[in-house]
Amino acid sequence: MISKELNIKKGITSIIGGGGKTTLLHLLAFELKSKGKVIITTTTHIFKSDVFYNVLTDENQDNTALIKTALDKYGCICVGTAFEKEKLSAPTVSLEKLSEICDYVLVEADGSKHLPLKAHLEHEPVIDKNSTQTILVCSVDALGQKVKDAVHRYEKACSLLSCKKGDVITFDTVANLINIENLHDVVVINKCDDMKLQSKAFEIAKKINSKCIIASLIKGEWYVSSN
Repeated sequence: MISKELNIKKGITSIIGGGGKTTLLHLLAFELKSKGKVIITTTTHIFKSDVFYNVLTDENQDNTALIKTALDKYGCICVGTAFEKEKLSAPTVSLEKLSEICDYVLVEADGSKHLPLKAHLEHEPVIDKNSTQTILVCSVDALGQKVKDAVHRYEKACSLLSCKKGDVITFDTVANLINIENLHDVVVINKCDDMKLQSKAFEIAKKINSKCIIASLIKGEWYVSSN
């Protein structure tokens, strides 16, 4: 189980980066709901779940009671405040309060515009003070693309890495960005859907100063690097 490999503990877990955060959230939720009650939520923005029941919080309601009722009924729910179209923003109930009424709170704490890599501005990511772990997701398909095309906040990445927006992303580009920012406890390198991509991901992992999980989240497959 990937939740075991990532050592997901009860309480609040934050997921940041790009290239598969929501997929990881749902995969973890499916695994953890057999162990306890699970809430998926966000400190920024997240799409409404198309898998789990969505609870929309409102300042004019007793949201805690609303959430508890849904949690008791479904066991795993997605909680947030209506934002735009199919998106939710942070719930009106604090993450600390949510963690008191369920076993696991899984938080999408970052936005990446669906790009495989993310560089972070000073106010990012939005990690709750009670979060027990931060998992950074990136995608192996960033390799070979130009920085400006594959990195959200590419200007920040260029500043951190002393590179140009037209430079091609290499193993070192990915690893150095992750190491310099050092915002995580563990890294998931996603979209490793065949042996060639897995091999590339292991090369990136060798250069990262933390535990890495090499994964094809969409296929439900993962491997642990030797870091």
